[in-house]
Amino acid sequence: MDMRKNAAPSVVLALAIAMGLSASVYAADVQFRPEIGAELVYTDNAGLTEESPESGEIGILSAGVVSEITGKDGQVSLDYRARQTYHSYDANKNKLYHELDFTADKKLGGSGFSIDAVAAVDILPAEFSSNAITDVISGDLIQGSEIGVGLNYQSNRRKWIDLNARAAASLYRYEDDRGNNNDFDGSLVFKNGQKVNTVFWLVDSDYIRREARGNSQETENIKYKGEFGLQQRSGFSPFIRYYAESYLQGVSSSSKVGESESWGPAIRYFRSRLSYLELSYNFSLDKDKNDDYLGAAVNLEPNRRTKLFFEYSKRFYGDAYEFTFTHQKRRINTDISYIEEPTSFDRRFFVEGDTVEEQKLDKTLRWTTALDLRRSGIDFELRHQTRASLRDETDFVKDITYGGGIGIDHKLSRKLVIAFAFDYDHYTFDRLTGTDQVDKYSRYDLSLEQDLIEGFFLTYRYQFTHRSSNFVDRSYDENRVSINATKQF
Repeated sequence: MDMRKNAAPSVVLALAIAMGLSASVYAADVQFRPEIGAELVYTDNAGLTEESPESGEIGILSAGVVSEITGKDGQVSLDYRARQTYHSYDANKNKLYHELDFTADKKLGGSGFSIDAVAAVDILPAEFSSNAITDVISGDLIQGSEIGVGLNYQSNRRKWIDLNARAAASLYRYEDDRGNNNDFDGSLVFKNGQKVNTVFWLVDSDYIRREARGNSQETENIKYKGEFGLQQRSGFSPFIRYYAESYLQGVSSSSKVGESESWGPAIRYFRSRLSYLELSYNFSLDKDKNDDYLGAAVNLEPNRRTKLFFEYSKRFYGDAYEFTFTHQKRRINTDISYIEEPTSFDRRFFVEGDTVEEQKLDKTLRWTTALDLRRSGIDFELRHQTRASLRDETDFVKDITYGGGIGIDHKLSRKLVIAFAFDYDHYTFDRLTGTDQVDKYSRYDLSLEQDLIEGFFLTYRYQFTHRSSNFVDRSYDENRVSINATKQF
């Protein structure tokens, strides 16, 4: 095992544990739940090939801990798991995987300031078009790690002004060094406090700078939003709005990928205190690049359990949309969101020929619904994502992903739970040169969990995966059966 490649996860883990232990000294409530496990897996297609598949066995030893520390002025959360794999058919595939999710925050007395920290270690596909599945048995994976700190300030919202400011820095490192970057970001929200009843104002700005580690490539994202108008609890509320954004990339962020700037009159009609309709006319301040446009927004909050927001506008890349919907009832929760945003240094979807540092337009739609019945639970998800290049001088054109899944679990008895899950994903990788790639994944999972004694579980599982691809050597079928023993303390 290459110790240099695994140094980042080890450092992140050590720091997270150290911060967690130091915070516990001041904690009012501490929860600490370790667990160990062993799993034996049989696969009938160890090489994930279509022709002459060979069977094999994989052993997995795991250990982890979940810890939550809650104090008077802060909290710490730590979820860590390590898994060592042993492959009977290829010892070179044996590997130790780390997964970590650590967060901490603490208020600095009554000053309004607070600090926070985050650390994470994830498992990612080394190359997304080769294999998009991220389980430790399929292999062809890398470890990605993040560590970050932030300083926040929040004024007293009940007075005349409401000021929220943040400055943060993060380091992102990947096992194969592709996409390593240092991230610096800041945000400022300045608006009227609750004591102001006649007018309202809003200044909302964000700044993100990402610097590649190992070369001079950088990206810079800047956004500003401003509003000033008459405050109303019902009826019409006129105001003036301003919006600007700028996206750069290249050596020292020297090349502009896109920018826009506009201002104009707007009016909101409040049906109730939280529900309104909005229309705006926006004069472009860079008419050689962008046109004037009519914008619209709807915000509906008929009760505490339901919220809907929709906005249409124009940005430097053309028509832009945003949509969110949340609804919560006693047994069913639904969340739907659609977001459009340029991104860079996103290693999750890396494919050969892609430049990680490049600014790409990411359009993501996600729908999740969870139903919680007395003895059963159902989770449903639909997803669609498009990542498109914002520049012409690149081989990367567009990735399109869509799919969905459903999971069902049912308690057969107090100590026996049966579960079924199905997932489908369709990937299209468009390129200027070569052949476009189309992959389809279908995955079925049937499991039975048995609670033998307190904290000791046995899980029996069958999984089937079908992958079809227009690249013939990447199609395959695989059957797996496994048994997993877990002890929680």
